[in-house]
Amino acid sequence: MQPSALTTLGYLIQTAPDRALETLLRLTSLLRGVLRSEGEFATLGRELDIVEAYLEIEQARFEERLRIRIDVPPALRTIRVPALLLQPIVENAVKHGVAPLAEGGDVTIRGTLERAADGSLELSLTVTDTGAGVTAADLRRGRALGVGLSNVERRLQGQYGRDASLSIQSVPGAWTTVTIRLPAESSRTADHPVRSVG
Repeated sequence: MQPSALTTLGYLIQTAPDRALETLLRLTSLLRGVLRSEGEFATLGRELDIVEAYLEIEQARFEERLRIRIDVPPALRTIRVPALLLQPIVENAVKHGVAPLAEGGDVTIRGTLERAADGSLELSLTVTDTGAGVTAADLRRGRALGVGLSNVERRLQGQYGRDASLSIQSVPGAWTTVTIRLPAESSRTADHPVRSVG
């Protein structure tokens, strides 16, 4: 994360000093957010603040090649999630999905609250990029060798056991979607619309 941000900052200092200052402030905010992640949990809103700071830095680098959409209702932002849950997944979407393509791509982050078949409430978080995509074999290899996704999966299993999951779907040359499902506390989400899932 930091090397690409610092490279971007060095380039902007030479070519666009005003944008370099904005990028430096976003980098400072991102690092402060990471360092302030207290304990094992944070609110989803805090996680999204870190992700947004990271994406603003990447937008300074990619400019119009990186298009971002965040669709998470305000009511869901108070739900507690494992700290630094989304940032590694979003970073993968930019690094492996959007960056390899000359035309770039879109990164969309969505959050919904769903009712599972057993009646429990689940928070569903998806990160989709319209980037390079991967084959099933490359995906298996990446999951075996990569650090970011395996760390997220380990932490989900450690906190929630079989009640949480991380799944990946990808079409080479088209898109990749990572979906995280984890239990949501109904007391914090009672006023938010709930979708039923089978």
